[in-house]
Amino acid sequence: MGKKIRWGILGTGAAAWNLAQNFSQVKDAELLAVGSRSQDTARAFTDGFKVKRAYSSYAELLQDSDIDVVYVATPHHRHKDDCLQCLEAGKAVLCEKPFSLNAEQAEEVISVARKKKLFCMEAMWMRFIPLIREIKRRVDQGEIGDIQMLKADFGYPALFDPESRFFSLKKGGGSLMDRGIYTLSLAFYLIGQPEYVNSYAAIGKTGVDDQSAYLLGYENGAVADLASTLMTYATNEAVIMGSKGQIRIHDPFYCPNRMSIKSFPEVSAPAFSTLQNMPGLKQKLKQNPLVNRIYPRISQILRALNGGESVYISFAGNGYQYEIAEVTQCLQRGEVESQVMPLDETLAIMQTMDAMRDHWGLRYPPE
Repeated sequence: MGKKIRWGILGTGAAAWNLAQNFSQVKDAELLAVGSRSQDTARAFTDGFKVKRAYSSYAELLQDSDIDVVYVATPHHRHKDDCLQCLEAGKAVLCEKPFSLNAEQAEEVISVARKKKLFCMEAMWMRFIPLIREIKRRVDQGEIGDIQMLKADFGYPALFDPESRFFSLKKGGGSLMDRGIYTLSLAFYLIGQPEYVNSYAAIGKTGVDDQSAYLLGYENGAVADLASTLMTYATNEAVIMGSKGQIRIHDPFYCPNRMSIKSFPEVSAPAFSTLQNMPGLKQKLKQNPLVNRIYPRISQILRALNGGESVYISFAGNGYQYEIAEVTQCLQRGEVESQVMPLDETLAIMQTMDAMRDHWGLRYPPE
């Protein structure tokens, strides 16, 4: 058994609740304290999860010397300042996505974390889901060949509230920051950093992108076609198309338990050309009694093969336990970064989102 890692949480919103539900599933991780801006909300949170310590301010929590790592679950626009306060207090940091409002802010936090040699990671929980890790393994081993295309979208209707994290400009709202970041992170994880980026955004009445689409191009010719929306239901699936096969990550791709895998038949140009150049071949085959008897069975087999292999990897809870485990194990090993969600990649994704927002003319007041 390794050293027990004691956690604190800044904030008591939905993200904090989602993470808190899973500590019982992670060996050596203890949720010790929560900090809120009021004693009432802090106490309600600790009562709900049997957390030992409730603080009525973030500063009080950061003064607790028993806490090893802090999960920053505050609104987007607070992430930079809250992360810096944690690091200055000597605490390791797991920061909810997006890591910051822009790359400049992200770089500032990363610089301080590295200077102080403290663990720091963006909470992109999708990357730690067992099925996503299995997909990464299969892709890296070349099971579907070289990735040629990736398609992914993420969306469902959000109740309009101009002050919510979805629609508030001052809070860093918009579909890109809340949902599009998952599609981008998947593309970076499986293909890498793009060479070319183009995008489009439908800017809503509060000034954020109500929905947006992103086209990434890679040096090897691969393409990623991505989208996010706050306005309607997307497929919430991802399809990875390689030179040898295809992987479909079923809804929800960002927290999946099922994928389908197809292997493509090898293309034989000479054989295809020969068949095409044989006049009347198709008609002759249709008239052959033997072909007529066995064709229905062959078609049934081919349709079954075309469906490919289905792989299920289920898990308990909502999946947040896997990023808790990653941080806990990194700290036990004395590591200051995660190899699965490294800080340089967090920064590169933020730079990509900056470039897209610059193209749209979308800036947040705190920037």
